[in-house]
Amino acid sequence: MLSLPRIAEKYLSERVCSAHYAGCVRRTAGRCRVLSTDRINAYLRKRLEAASTSTVRFERTIILSLVKYAWERDILKLPIKGVMKIKQRRSPTRAWTIPQVQAAIAGCEAYGSRKLRTGVPLGLFLRTWILIGYETGSRYGDIWSFTADHLAGDTLRWVQSKTGDGIVKVLSPACHEAIDKMLGLSPDRRIIGWAVNRRQAMRLMKQHLAACGLDGTSKWLRRSGATHCEIERPGSGRLHLGHRSVGIFESSYADWGQIRANAPVTPRLA
Repeated sequence: MLSLPRIAEKYLSERVCSAHYAGCVRRTAGRCRVLSTDRINAYLRKRLEAASTSTVRFERTIILSLVKYAWERDILKLPIKGVMKIKQRRSPTRAWTIPQVQAAIAGCEAYGSRKLRTGVPLGLFLRTWILIGYETGSRYGDIWSFTADHLAGDTLRWVQSKTGDGIVKVLSPACHEAIDKMLGLSPDRRIIGWAVNRRQAMRLMKQHLAACGLDGTSKWLRRSGATHCEIERPGSGRLHLGHRSVGIFESSYADWGQIRANAPVTPRLA
């Protein structure tokens, strides 16, 4: 049987790609393990029980890329056919309103002197995370990698790990102040990535949002910032997220219940 992890390593060794994508390829190959139609379909069915259809579709694309690579390199002797298709099922996008984001920021004051094991005040940590995620539209991996070197005046400049595209965001005074406080405590010039590991961070954010009466996860910071940019200036939501393709923001990130100025609305006939 062909080992999918070994094929994945050969595939990655011949390409220049982001650390994010390489990690996704390795994780998917490691879970699926064997390159065969039955094994691939069994893996996809099992993943549909635990992950969203968009995630499973993405992993299916990775597997098919590895199949194509193995076939072109003559690693695979017989073609693999009959890989199941995944139908996209996407619920209407919801984002936090501006008052809800403000409530999440204000709620950080409730932690008082409570600190994490690293010594950073919990309220400062959460406030900085919320402000950076909302104002920059950056993904979790990028947020955790931000350092003092990414700052230039009142801007944050970085290369998106997922796309490899450079992006620049102007920060508010409140965000800059929170970042300065975090850097004053940082042992390695990272802004917040040093403070706590991913699992603990997600748990703390989940608890914080619940305490503020909010649905969603930290991923909603990205869609909320983009939705509010679109409200302020139609067409800017996609730019806020750094998307190359037109349509991704509209279909996956825009909360059309909040965006009224340029939302599709039929003529009022009665």
